[in-house]
Amino acid sequence: MKRTLKLSAVATAIALSGIAHAATLSGVVTDISGNPIEGAAVSVHGSAKKALTDNKGRYVIENIQDGHVHVRVHSPRYVRGSQEFDNASGDLTANFVLQPSAIENIIVTANAFDTSVLESVTPVSVLTGDELRKRQATTIGETLKATPGVHNSYFGPVAGNPVIRGNDGPRVKITQNSLDVSDASRVGADHNIGAESANAVQIEVLRGPATLLYGSGAIGGVVNVVDNRVPSDLVDGTEGSAELRHETATGEEFAAINLNTSAGRIGFHFDAFDRTTDDTEIPGFADVDPEEDAMPGVLESSAADTQNITAGISYIGDSGYIGFSVQQLDNLYGIPGGHSHHHGQEHDEHEEDQDEEHDHDEEGEEIVQLDVDNRRYQVEGLWYSPFHNIDNVKLSYGYSDYKHVELEEGVVGTQFANETSELRLTAEHHTINGWHGVMGLHLSQSDFEAVGEEAFYPSSETDMFAVFIIEEKSFDNVTVQLGARYEKNTLSASPFDVPLGHQDGHDDHHDDEDHEEHHDDDHHDEGLTEIVFPELDYQSLSLSAGANWEYAKGYSLAVNLSRSERAPTEEELFSAGTHLATQTFDLGLSFITNEEGEIETRGGKAEEEVATNIDLTWRKFSGDWGFTVTAFYNQVDDYLYQVDTGFTFGGEHEEHDDDHHDEHGDDNHDDGHEDEHGHEGEEEGLPILNFRQSDADLYGFEAEIHYQLSDIWNLQMFADYIRADTDNGDLARIPPLRVGGEVAFSYQGWNGDFGVTWYDDQTNTAEFETATKGYTLIEAGVDYSWYTQNVNWLFFLRGTNLTDKEARVHTSFLADRAPLPGRGFTLGVKATF
Repeated sequence: MKRTLKLSAVATAIALSGIAHAATLSGVVTDISGNPIEGAAVSVHGSAKKALTDNKGRYVIENIQDGHVHVRVHSPRYVRGSQEFDNASGDLTANFVLQPSAIENIIVTANAFDTSVLESVTPVSVLTGDELRKRQATTIGETLKATPGVHNSYFGPVAGNPVIRGNDGPRVKITQNSLDVSDASRVGADHNIGAESANAVQIEVLRGPATLLYGSGAIGGVVNVVDNRVPSDLVDGTEGSAELRHETATGEEFAAINLNTSAGRIGFHFDAFDRTTDDTEIPGFADVDPEEDAMPGVLESSAADTQNITAGISYIGDSGYIGFSVQQLDNLYGIPGGHSHHHGQEHDEHEEDQDEEHDHDEEGEEIVQLDVDNRRYQVEGLWYSPFHNIDNVKLSYGYSDYKHVELEEGVVGTQFANETSELRLTAEHHTINGWHGVMGLHLSQSDFEAVGEEAFYPSSETDMFAVFIIEEKSFDNVTVQLGARYEKNTLSASPFDVPLGHQDGHDDHHDDEDHEEHHDDDHHDEGLTEIVFPELDYQSLSLSAGANWEYAKGYSLAVNLSRSERAPTEEELFSAGTHLATQTFDLGLSFITNEEGEIETRGGKAEEEVATNIDLTWRKFSGDWGFTVTAFYNQVDDYLYQVDTGFTFGGEHEEHDDDHHDEHGDDNHDDGHEDEHGHEGEEEGLPILNFRQSDADLYGFEAEIHYQLSDIWNLQMFADYIRADTDNGDLARIPPLRVGGEVAFSYQGWNGDFGVTWYDDQTNTAEFETATKGYTLIEAGVDYSWYTQNVNWLFFLRGTNLTDKEARVHTSFLADRAPLPGRGFTLGVKATF
């Protein structure tokens, strides 16, 4: 009720606030050669006043409030310009001469001040426009995998999470319009992200810690999916697009529509898409060591059927806007790699059922699917100059009701649910002694529930409270940014049944007293012990200091130093069960295996991760060529990671084979090849992975080069490298060295490109982790634009993995069971109106 009253007050204030308008601003925007720049966006900071330049570079903005006026101009191929007037009134003139940029200079909404790529203190990449359409895939991870510093966790083509500098899961925050997507993707590699690239305007990647704005879950980076679900601008008539496409390797059939319109002061948005895929075609066999009766050429259980509908409405006034949106996402997709359900504590109880499953496996793997139902509501409001010395106040509120069930041959198994509310309130203040800043309040509350035989950690509740401040000041050609965030996380978990003393799923290790205690309780399976977890509180303080120095015209050097803290998640703390998606038995920090592989409780409280990170970014952005080179070093105290203990659950009391560095680079795989955990076969049971803490170092570089060869041809190249190790050795699933390049042309409506990406072998592996062989992927595309009355038609053709190379992703849990798709071609058409 209180939240409703607050939103109503904001809406009323926006609608009724009156401002004395007096000034008129006009001018011309040109490049350094005097040529007019058409379509440049000119805006008055702290207000809704904006305009686009015409074909002669001219613009006019009327009815600007007297007093301090800060004018900005932006065009993606130029360095952003700005001018300020301290006592503006009457007719004002602001002409701009913009410096061309070899690097596309996009505005980043995920930053505190909506800075551009070239102004950002922290390393950032943005995928938008034609590049976003070209890279668009069935998962966010696959869409972003060609971005420097970003890889895909790849759980087949149906699920993929971005891996930023070797970090994923709870260290990489996935947001939609700067609010957490609040799905189950952070706690399971087989869970797809609840945000889609299909309806995105742009996708922003903040590489490195972004905890100040987004909290401890962003200690490794942020991926922000930006769309128009809450309209912020009125449009004339109706604008939008429609798209159809087909892809051969996955059998994808895709259709989408996107519409924006206005009626008076009310803006409307609607988008929808439908995507279906078949089991993916692959080169050779899915398994690195295939069974004798395995079928080549297909990745079984990798089909998907996805539908999404989003609608939004806003009131848009001279003093801001407030709006509401609702999204319904339904997704039914298979889990590739095969689930084996004859492990763990069911080993003795269901021998007869296991025999039936073995018989079924001889004919084909059991089909396991995830059926996702995700409904999301979002409120967003922006109020310009609401109070003295305040430029704007922004409100973002999201509520997500996420559910999915695991279907085994159509029968409902484990059910997951995540119900989350999140509130973000920020205020941007006027310049005070040269400092311009943003203050914010951030709240969230999440209820996560897992019910079923394969729930591997208890239901839990997480509450977060945070306040933050970020300040910025310019000193001639140096911009300095300082920030701080205080955050409190409270975690509570329900009692959970754990096989204490067990390693093989039997109850032999329980004494008679314990066994009798739970014998009459229907809630407990035989041989399980109920664990009651204490409520845990974590208080975090994160600090950041950075500077961007344009030391010469067209050259800049940015440095950012941060100290970030992260509280452990419920999965990292409380896991104690069979995680069949990854075919492992996961143990959280609350538990440990002894020297005999038996499960015991661990005393003491888990520590927070404390990361000290430095980023150094060197940019050249003027002239026909430019580059961005970033080096980073991240030292983390009490880094949380999974360790393969060498024991198995549900099999014999045996450790893994220590000869675990078998490289599966040979196309003719040996019969004795181990799986990704170093096990000879599933008969030994599931490998026990235990979360541990140790100091860690993660370091590396990312580099991009852009070269405009002529008016028609341009060249791009990139490379990235990451090393990650702890006091106990290398971390698992760290991506290898990668180098890529693309040559592209644009001529009279025709556009095309040819790209090559080389992945090195990855031999820096964790204990019991196998190495992966490198590979080279080749792709090419061509499209043609055809303009008719009020409609721009785009016809496109794209080929991927043109050499049909078998490629296995080292960052994937399924590296040995699910290669990348084989040769594929995408044919499509898009109409924009």
